Amino acid sequence: MTTRIGVLALVALLFAGCLKPDPAPRFTPAWEEFNPAEGGWESNRKVLLISDCQLHNLMSKPLPDRDLGIKAAAGTAIRSPQLDLFADDVMRWLLADGADDAEAVIHLGDAIDLSTEGEFEQFVETMSVGGRPWFMTPGNHDGYYFGSYSPSDMGQWEDAAYGSGEVLTKDLFIRVYVAALLNQKSSCVTAMRESLRIDPKPGETLLETGRRIPADFEWHAPEGEPGFLDSISWHIDTERPWRSFIIQVIDLKKPESRSIPVKLLLLDSSQYGRRPELMPNAWESYPLALNCGLTGEMLPDQLRKAREWIEQSDPDDHFVMVCHHPFESLGARTKSSIGWLWRERPVTAMLTAHTHKGFFAHHELGGESAELEINLGSTTDWPMEWRYLQAFMNYDEKKAYIEAERGTLVDTLSRREGYFLPGWEIPLDAPDDYRKYKQGEVGVQIFFDFAWVYHLVPRWIDPPRLRPNKSAVTAEEAIKNTLLWTYWRLIQNFPTDAAHSGTQWPAGCEEDRQVVDRIMAMTGKDDAFEEKVALLKDLARFEKSRRTADPQTGASLDETRFRYKISQAAWAARFEQEKGRRLRVEDSLIRIEKKKVLGMKMTK
Repeated sequence: MTTRIGVLALVALLFAGCLKPDPAPRFTPAWEEFNPAEGGWESNRKVLLISDCQLHNLMSKPLPDRDLGIKAAAGTAIRSPQLDLFADDVMRWLLADGADDAEAVIHLGDAIDLSTEGEFEQFVETMSVGGRPWFMTPGNHDGYYFGSYSPSDMGQWEDAAYGSGEVLTKDLFIRVYVAALLNQKSSCVTAMRESLRIDPKPGETLLETGRRIPADFEWHAPEGEPGFLDSISWHIDTERPWRSFIIQVIDLKKPESRSIPVKLLLLDSSQYGRRPELMPNAWESYPLALNCGLTGEMLPDQLRKAREWIEQSDPDDHFVMVCHHPFESLGARTKSSIGWLWRERPVTAMLTAHTHKGFFAHHELGGESAELEINLGSTTDWPMEWRYLQAFMNYDEKKAYIEAERGTLVDTLSRREGYFLPGWEIPLDAPDDYRKYKQGEVGVQIFFDFAWVYHLVPRWIDPPRLRPNKSAVTAEEAIKNTLLWTYWRLIQNFPTDAAHSGTQWPAGCEEDRQVVDRIMAMTGKDDAFEEKVALLKDLARFEKSRRTADPQTGASLDETRFRYKISQAAWAARFEQEKGRRLRVEDSLIRIEKKKVLGMKMTK
């Protein structure tokens, strides 16, 4: 019999006066060992928690915020191109093969990176893998330019959205998210759709459906509804999009069972009273605008709704608060309100994200127990992690536990065959070597430009538009070339199956040799940004539609190609985190030479 170990938080049980726990002193939740299979334990529905996948628009124009000087201060300003290209494959692997027996998926925010329509459409398509219902709470990248601010000059944001549809300001993000919910097939969503009286039309985009959604709406599932969505409410402010919010309750209790009544309260920590800015303006007095990449906020209208729902809920219900920003990163007023709610109401724990690293925190807020925060790391950036959340209850022992079992991509795949194979890692100094983006160069000029435009220009003067400098243009050009070389390497390693009739070949190409020649010719061109973006679009369609096969045997290579992509994403994420090739104790290194990799095994 296996023993399961998880992050366990003891919670009080109040079942209509029938069952009450023994009085207990304050305690600190900790790792404990228990086995729910021993008998006497009831479990609720298990959900998969993921976060911060930040699917990125690969077609964007050069941007000031993607300069190597900015990367020196913010590591995620420029990711290794292979990580951006294959992050979607990591998500697909997890949802199709790694989601275990989870019945639903909860995303803790930062689904997309530059907040564009195309990024979100790709995210929604990916989340449909596995056929599970899914829900999310917005992150700072879901509705704001580069996850940091909401620019008054939209030209910069439109450059970021180049080739990826419209810019998604916070109000539009809520609309497309609700539209995505309406497309899900579950009884609770059907009931909400009937109440809303909006049906997505055939061929209608998420944004087209979203524009028909009312600015204010609230819905509660009818009693006995077996779906996950228990309540939802949103407020959309088109004039001040940053004041928009969406709040949801996800019910984890199994229908017709004695399982513990745990509900996830999905809050929106990316709701702001003032337009978020990259940095405060020196000519303004207090209160200063917030940078949403640094600080989360919730306004009184959302907080009142959260308190109202908790107070009107069944006394036996136990809530887990969920939001994107960590508790300590919330604005002072928001932190005070959430702290009071956490301390005074039946709130068991708090789930957060945003850090990309993950941690546990015990907050002393004066309640009956030390308030536990579980922070989830990124699912696509290192450590490439996720968690399963499930509650267990034992009536006889008068105990209830919440388990948050952690998984990571490399730890999971290192126990399987066919990943991280010798020779798969990109050779040092190859044209597509992901180590080139391992660290930034401190650029004094770009920081001065940002300080001048956002901090020093008086409000009564129209601020000049910040344009990408030479370093940013060079970096974006190198990224586009690396993406082209990555497609080149995919074709070389995994030839296209000539017998497959559904392949969408790039314009003017009918076989791999022609595609390879076109890629090599394009990477040698300077000042050919538009042409490279057009080719990248063609290659994305080509790679998605083609099948691969061994030219000698005709055997399919599709599964091996998928494992190759996952391995490339993991290596790229690791190098990104370690800022280059730094060995760790758990590494098993055979040898790496320039231009040739003899073999490497990743064990962590």
